[in-house]
Amino acid sequence: MGSLHARLREATRAPHHALDHHPLLMPLVRGGLTPKAYGNALHALHGIYVPLENAVCAAAVEAGFDYRERLKRTALESDLKDLGLMPSTSFASLPPPKNAGALIGMLYPLEGSTLGGQAIQRIVSTGPYNSLPMRFFSGYGEHTFTRWQAFLKFADMACPEDQIEDACSAAVTVFQRIEKRCDECLAMNG
Repeated sequence: MGSLHARLREATRAPHHALDHHPLLMPLVRGGLTPKAYGNALHALHGIYVPLENAVCAAAVEAGFDYRERLKRTALESDLKDLGLMPSTSFASLPPPKNAGALIGMLYPLEGSTLGGQAIQRIVSTGPYNSLPMRFFSGYGEHTFTRWQAFLKFADMACPEDQIEDACSAAVTVFQRIEKRCDECLAMNG
C-alpha cells in the first residue's frame, strides 16, 4: 500500500506538475522573471494561502500540530509590501477539514511548498533580480527540512489508515485551488 507520504505524492503528481508549469509561476524557475511577474505570483499565492491557513489552523492546533508558528501569510504580506503591492483583502472562504485525514491533505501542499520555495529562492537569488524580497520562498530557513520531517512524522501519527483517501483527496483539492487562483490572477494581470 505504501507510506502516507508516498500515497500523497502519487495522488498529487499530476496537479503538482500542472502547478509547476503554470504560466504565472513558471518565470520563477524557468527564466523571464521580472519584478512585476514576481509580484503577480506572490499576490496569487497570498490570495489562496490566507483562506487555506484560516481553514487549517485551528484544526491543526487541536490535532497537536501547532500551525500558528508555521503561518506563511506574514512572509507573503511583507514581500508584497516591499514590492509596493497591497496584499489581497478579499478571500474565498474554505471549509475546515472534515477529519484528520483531510487536515493532513490540506497541510501537505502548504508544508511541501517550503521545500519548493527554497529551490525557487536559490534560482531567483542567482538571477538579475536577486534583490527581490524572499521571505516567503525562504520557508523556515535552515530549519525547513527538519520541519518537513516533523510534519511527515505528525502526518503518519495523526492520519488513520481509513482516512488516507481523504488526505489524498484534500491534497489534490488544495493544488487545484492554488491553480485556480493562479488562473484568476493571470486573467486579471496578464
